[in-house]
Amino acid sequence: MNAYNETLRFLYGLQSRGMKFGLRNIKALLKSVGNPEKEFQSIHVAGTNGKGSTASLIASVLMESGCNTALYTSPHLINFTERIRINGIEMPEQRLVQYARILRPMIEQVNATFFEATTCIAFQYFAERRVDIAVVEAGLGGRLDSTNVLSPLVSVITGVSFDHTKYLGTTLHKIAREKGGIIKPHTPCVTGSTNPEVIATLRRICARENARLILSSKDVKVVRRQAGGWHWNLRFQSRLFSVSNVRLGLLGDHQIRNASTALSAIDVLVRATANAKLFSKISNATIREGFERVRTNTGLRGRFERMGSRFILDVAHNVDGLKSLEQSLFSRRFQRCVVVFGVMKDKQYREMCEIVGRMAEQVIAVRARNDRALSSSMIVKEIRGTGRNPINAGSVQKGIAESIRTARGRTKIVITGSHYVVAEALKAISTRGSS
Repeated sequence: MNAYNETLRFLYGLQSRGMKFGLRNIKALLKSVGNPEKEFQSIHVAGTNGKGSTASLIASVLMESGCNTALYTSPHLINFTERIRINGIEMPEQRLVQYARILRPMIEQVNATFFEATTCIAFQYFAERRVDIAVVEAGLGGRLDSTNVLSPLVSVITGVSFDHTKYLGTTLHKIAREKGGIIKPHTPCVTGSTNPEVIATLRRICARENARLILSSKDVKVVRRQAGGWHWNLRFQSRLFSVSNVRLGLLGDHQIRNASTALSAIDVLVRATANAKLFSKISNATIREGFERVRTNTGLRGRFERMGSRFILDVAHNVDGLKSLEQSLFSRRFQRCVVVFGVMKDKQYREMCEIVGRMAEQVIAVRARNDRALSSSMIVKEIRGTGRNPINAGSVQKGIAESIRTARGRTKIVITGSHYVVAEALKAISTRGSS
C-alpha cells in the first residue's frame, strides 16, 4: 500500500469516532501547527441546502477576478482531495500525506474526528500556499462545527430547513440558531432564506453580535427568460453590479437562488471590506464568467448534472432538496422519469419516499455502500405506500443497469437521494458510458 492510500486509510478510520460537536479539538490541532487559520482571509458558508453550490459560485467569481482562491467543501464524490482546492486544483496527494504525518500524534492525543483532522489539514495547506481568500463550507450545523474557528469577512447562510434534527434540533428556530452560530461580531451576514422564523432568529443573533443581516432575496433582483434547451438567460442586479446575459453553469431552478445569495455576498464583500485592493477586479464581466464557469473552475459535480443524453444526477439528500429537484424536473416537463433512489437511514426518508413516488414513473430502490444507508427493501416498502410499484435493485450499479432496461425511448433517468449514491453512480456510469 502506497503512502497516499495509507493516509486515506488512517483518515477514513477516524470516521469510527463519529461526530463531535465543539471547538476544543480543532483549536488544539490548529494550535499544534501554528494556527494557520489566522493566516488567510475567509468567507464562511453554512446552511441546510445549497451551501456547496453557493460556496463554489463565490469561489469561481473570485478566481475569475484574479484572487488566489481556496475552496473547502464536503463531502467529496470521487477523490478525497476534491474537498481541498486552490484555484480549482485539488490538493496534491503528497502534501496530504505530509500534513497527515505531522498532525497524526496530535490527532491521536485529542482523539480527533475525521472532519476535525481534515479541516486542520485544509487550513494548513491554504496558509502554506498564501491564498488571498478561502471560501469555506461548514460541515454539520455551524455554531459547534470545526470550521467555526474562522474570523470571516462575511458570513453566508443559505436556506435553512429540517435536516440532521437529531443533532441540530427539531424546530426551525433551533436549527437556524445552530446555523447562525457562524455569525461573528461586526461581520455582515448574508442569508438566502425567506422563511420568517429563520430570518427572525438570525436577526436576533445579528443584533447580539452587532452584525448586519442582508437578505439576498431583497438585495438582488433577478430577471429570467427562457434561452432554449436547459438554460435560462438571466440578469442579476445588486447594489454594485448589473450582470446580464448569464447562462448559469449550474442547472436547476434552485441554483438561481444560490447565485443570488452568492452575488449578494460578493456585493457586501466589496462594499464592506477594508481590503478593497484585493477585490478591485471584481466586475460585471468576472461575475458573469464565474457563474458560467463554476463547474470548470471548482470541479463541482452532482448538482442536477447531466451525463450523456439520459442521466441526471443530483445529490438532493433531504426533503427540501428533493422538492427543489422535483420543481426543476417539472419546469422542464420531465414528469415521466425513472428514478434510482437511495437514502441514509438517519434522514426523513418517509417524506422523501413520498416525493420520489410522485415525481417518478418508475422507482428503482438502491442502497449505497455505507453503514448509514437505508436498505433498498425498506425503500421499496415506503414507495409502495405511495401507490407505486418499485423495483428492488440492491446496489447502485445494479440499479443503473435496471434503469437502462426499464426506461423507454427518451425517458430521463434521475439518480438521487444521497451524495453516496451519486458518487457510486458517477463511477459506474463513467465505466459503462453515459449514452
